[in-house]
Amino acid sequence: MQKKYQILGFLILLLCSIIYDFQQPEKIEKKNKEASSYVILEGAFLKQGKYEYQGQKTIKDIVDTVGVTDTANLQALSLNRQLKDESIIYLPKKSQRCVSLNKATKEELMTLDRIGEKTALKIIEYRKKYTFTCIEDIMNISGIGQKTYKRIREELCL
Repeated sequence: MQKKYQILGFLILLLCSIIYDFQQPEKIEKKNKEASSYVILEGAFLKQGKYEYQGQKTIKDIVDTVGVTDTANLQALSLNRQLKDESIIYLPKKSQRCVSLNKATKEELMTLDRIGEKTALKIIEYRKKYTFTCIEDIMNISGIGQKTYKRIREELCL
């Protein structure tokens, strides 16, 4: 009796495998969808928060697409800079005082909150080697972290 069940099970398994082999395979559609990237927009942009884009974009493309407020300080951004995925772009508002990272004197830099003589000299040494392409580059200076950057970013421009 057990041998009959074994043979019957074998035949059912054989029949299932034959039916499975002759089935038409499903067509798999590949979506040629380009990978999506994003940046976080803060400050004087008309749209705040996450902005998704595809391909290569510059900050100018974002400014043209999203728009900026009337009080936006576009001197604080390098408009031809390529966007980096998952970065934060801060556009400050125009203020009465704008300290240029690429042109300010030591005394002008020292007028910024918590920037002393040593840090001002570090900024000047840094810009002799590298040009500031965005105001976030100030965080490359030792002694200037995210807290200090957020405190002074309204007063910075390129």
